[in-house]
This record gives sequence, C-alpha cells and structure tokens, in this order.
Amino acid sequence: MDTRMDGAAMQSARCTGSDLLRWMGMAHEVGPRSDQIVFPMRRVRVGTLVTHEGAPFESLYFISAGTFKSVHTDPDGYELVQGFLARGDVIGLDGLSDGVYGGDAVALEDATVAIAAFRELLNAARQVPALEQLIFLASGREIRRKNMTLEVMAAVGAEVRLARFLLQLIARQAEQGYSARRMVLRMSRRDIASHLGIAHETVSRSLTALADWGYIDVQHREIEILDAEGLERFKRVTRGPAIKPPGGRGGATRRARAQDMARLADDGEVHHGNGYGHLSPGV
Repeated sequence: MDTRMDGAAMQSARCTGSDLLRWMGMAHEVGPRSDQIVFPMRRVRVGTLVTHEGAPFESLYFISAGTFKSVHTDPDGYELVQGFLARGDVIGLDGLSDGVYGGDAVALEDATVAIAAFRELLNAARQVPALEQLIFLASGREIRRKNMTLEVMAAVGAEVRLARFLLQLIARQAEQGYSARRMVLRMSRRDIASHLGIAHETVSRSLTALADWGYIDVQHREIEILDAEGLERFKRVTRGPAIKPPGGRGGATRRARAQDMARLADDGEVHHGNGYGHLSPGV
C-alpha cells in the first residue's frame, strides 16, 4: 500500500459550495452566494491515504467520486476497518472531537475529493448558512452509519452479518441514483472480514451460502441481489437454529433452511440455541 500523500495528484481543479451542497443532497440550498465560494479538489490514486491517524485535524474531505475505507490501528498493530465511505460522505469528521484524525482514510479506487479547510468552511458558513447545516448533516450521517454498523454486529451468524452489510451498501448506492440490484465491491474480502469481525475465509463461505440459497449472485466482486425481499427477511435472523436440519450440502437444503429461519424471524420464534448456531455452508 502506498502510504504517501499523493502530492503529484494535486490539481488546479476547483469546486464550489454549491457542488458540496448538491453532493450532500441539499441542492435546494444552492444559490448565487454558494456559487461564489470555491474549494480545491484533489485526485487520489488507489491505495493513497487522505488522512493519517493521529495527524492534526485541519480539513474535511468531501468525496466527489470513488470509495474509501477508514482504518484504525491498535497499539499491537492490528488494523480494524471501521467503515467504508463513498460519494456524499465526508472524511475527517472524527477530528472534530479532539483535534486529531481517528483513523487512516485509504482510497480503494481512484477517487476525487474536495478539500475544505475547517476554518475556511466556518467562515464561508457565515455567508451561506447552509454550509453550516452541511456540517451537521454530515455529522448526523456519520452517527447513523456507526449505528448501522452496530446493527450488523448484533447478528451472531456470519451470513446474517454479511446480508445486512450487503443490503446497507446497496441502499446507499441506490440513494445516489445507482442500481438497487447490482454493485461492485470495491473493498477486498479481507477488508469486509475486518469490518464484520469474522474470519477472512468466512466471508467467502458466507457469500457462497447466500448465493446457494438464491439470495444473491456472485461473480468475483460483482454482486447481484436476486431476492431482495427474501434477503430482507433473512437479515432479521438474530440467532441460528438450535438443531441442525437433516440433509447434505445441497443448495435446495440450504435454501429451505434459510427460508425457515427467515419465517421464524418474522414470527419472533427463532431459537437461540447455544449462541453459536450461525449458518455454515459446511453444515
């Protein structure tokens, strides 16, 4: 991974306060004043860091294009992927708390960001109050995203965690006007595993299981949601069944088992078992 700031990629391109408002879904606040406020833009190559964990907080980075991962490294050197950010998200909000960035923001593909020095953004907000609202909106979305991560982690079963994760990704993509059925995972299986708190190998097995049950189609990093309604039901499963169903490893058996779990979840009758009864493709 290239950990250097991509100084060579600095461009003379600029965007306006109106652009920031549009990216964040506040086009109704655009006007002549916001058109006159200018921010520099920067191209970011894949693997490049935009923020360094522990570095002094100076700017917010509004994502215009591309995908990033936020990574925290603990004292033992273990890297935890805290989340993934895309167009309409803001990098660096964690720096508002204690004046330093709380994690590395790494580009997962070639991307573009607008750089808003925080002091300049506050000065601009005096002219255009909507820019101050923009900060509140971005902060609120950050809190909501953290809560959604907690929702994912509340599931014991790895397959259920993955189902919730995929549905959240596709929903965020649809909010940006893209497909609500097909997506490309810009993050690696290892990144997903770190984020979901499961083993790397478990991500691949869980994707295979969800595909065998007929919920999704997987072609390397390309995911198509085949049964959105069924996947929505399945994500409500909080525990695995206490008793393993009869049958072999066939897809039909798996699908029937998943449907039974989703039905029980709807009825509020899912058995808790020993707490380790999450689905496994090998069962």
